[in-house]
Amino acid sequence: MKTHEISLAIKQLASDDGVVREKARNALVAAESRDVTEALIAELVDYRHQVRWEAAKALSQTGDPIAALPLVHAMDDDDHDVAWVAAEGVAEMGEVGLQAVLSGLSHSSRSGSFYKVAHHALKEIRKHGKHRDVVAKVMATLEGVEPRLSAPIAAYEALQELRGNGSPTI
Repeated sequence: MKTHEISLAIKQLASDDGVVREKARNALVAAESRDVTEALIAELVDYRHQVRWEAAKALSQTGDPIAALPLVHAMDDDDHDVAWVAAEGVAEMGEVGLQAVLSGLSHSSRSGSFYKVAHHALKEIRKHGKHRDVVAKVMATLEGVEPRLSAPIAAYEALQELRGNGSPTI
């Protein structure tokens, strides 16, 4: 896909016509290009929620690991639909997605809705069967009384465990 074709398809993500948006998204996904991934990442902060949703959906479908952290950022989107599709996309990325979610959780300045969406992402990751124990510990903190306090610590410890550094002593 050439640069001008990418630009045109990105512009079509803002169309009022859902069929036009879907065709554009499918074309971008089929291109499997780093340029497309970068263009879609840039659209995650567009002022129009439908463009952010389409970008998150397309990035979810490409599965490009470069998109993992931007999708985690999108999990904190004001529009719940955008956040949810971003969470599902990150969950499909397996190990890279898990590390990205844990990294996002390790920062304590997130909204309450972010923790709910992160819980959803972790639940989907757990279905794939990898690192169930690590995921379960973090999910337990998200289900607890004050996830803003406990989740960042649990996520940090989980990242350390996944990286083979063991659980740090505090």
